[in-house]
Amino acid sequence: MTNRKLFLDLINGEKADKIPFFPDITVWYQAQRVKTGTKQKFGPGALIPDKDSIHSLPGTMPEKFKNFTFLDFYRKFNWGCPIHLYHWYDNEYKNVSYKTSREGEKVITTMITPLGELQQVNMLAADGSSAKIEHYVKKVEDLEIIKYAVANTKIITRYDIVEQELKEIGELGVGDLVISRSPFGKLVHEYMGMETLVYAMADYPEKVEEFMKFQETYDLEVVKLAAAAPVKLVIISDHSDENLIAPPYYKKYCIPYYQKVCAILHEKEKKVSSHLDGNFKGYFPYLQETGFDLMDGCTPYPMNNYKPAELMAALGKNQYTYCGVPCTLFVQDLKEEVVLDNARSIINSLKGKLILNIGDIMPANGKIDLLLKVSELVEEINKY
Repeated sequence: MTNRKLFLDLINGEKADKIPFFPDITVWYQAQRVKTGTKQKFGPGALIPDKDSIHSLPGTMPEKFKNFTFLDFYRKFNWGCPIHLYHWYDNEYKNVSYKTSREGEKVITTMITPLGELQQVNMLAADGSSAKIEHYVKKVEDLEIIKYAVANTKIITRYDIVEQELKEIGELGVGDLVISRSPFGKLVHEYMGMETLVYAMADYPEKVEEFMKFQETYDLEVVKLAAAAPVKLVIISDHSDENLIAPPYYKKYCIPYYQKVCAILHEKEKKVSSHLDGNFKGYFPYLQETGFDLMDGCTPYPMNNYKPAELMAALGKNQYTYCGVPCTLFVQDLKEEVVLDNARSIINSLKGKLILNIGDIMPANGKIDLLLKVSELVEEINKY
């Protein structure tokens, strides 16, 4: 049985006779090939094609893997390959443009519209990733400029890219089509940031809620395009964490949107996943209300605030989960058995619901030999 079939059998509710092991090593692989601090060419979970020039860079790749491409790891060790299909559409703008400049480690993006200009700033981190340190919206009036930009952006689907990437991974694994965050998630992560948003919700609740209704109209049109794509699985990524999106906000603002998204996608026989890669024990009472088929990125104690058995108890009858051995365990000088005991706990607690991985991703400085030990454990368990 191929890893792709094993995965799909599981989330379709068919009895899977093995534990799927789907580690995401994109970030780790890039870090071994390029100079530390170099901007990452591929996002977490993205496919690194066999023909890409990155494979010829020596970097610090261990000698025994020096001739491996990204996909060679999945071929050699029989891992399932999980990829995010990020590039399934292009944006076409009318009377809207974006200008990007760089100042040292800062990347400054300016949104230019007839109503005015807005600026966001991302900071490049030492590992080549980046984080937003300044959001477009500084005051509630700026939402009108965002609305103009959204209304004047047209989505041009690129299903050909989806087909190309899925063809390259073939039976090695699965790809999920990435749709953007919920309207509330966009306000938190992309447009305002939590602090500005919370003040705006207190001072101008009607304006904030009106904006979310406006954004939802456009977002659901994108969901309909995703429903027509040649994929089995679609992921919506609010990167939900209760320290950022508190459970009452999650229930009030996110779940109603998720339900609409799932209804559209389920009608077209898609499975729907959501990225939950932080502390989200406070969401457990609501998971069965979301409509999600698969929880993605879940990483338990000691990295986050729940244990595998608690997650198992929160899942509905037809809900499944990626659950990963915490990536923090792969960057410490821990005994091998500590890591393997953690893997066993996840396997024993979530059997029948589980796609095992490294939670949420194998880090740039993670110990690959420890990952191989987890792989061997899964292989041994699967023999029986």
